[in-house]
Amino acid sequence: MADEEAMTLALLQLLLEEDGLSIHKACKRLGLSLSELKRLLAGLGDSPQLQGLDLVRSTEERGRLRLWLTDKARALCQT
Repeated sequence: MADEEAMTLALLQLLLEEDGLSIHKACKRLGLSLSELKRLLAGLGDSPQLQGLDLVRSTEERGRLRLWLTDKARALCQT
């Protein structure tokens, strides 16, 4: 659990510094495999089926999946 929390905080910090980062660059910078990051993102997204926290959203641009902080995440990071 502590590792997941640390990875969550590291991802939020990374996106706070570089919003719109590609998922592959995020994997590399965090030292995670793509499947590990996707599992982490499942809980941080806005999916009601997965009871996501709505902190990170993704968009596809020219075949690349990019990660963005939501307004909710930005507000949390400022507190």
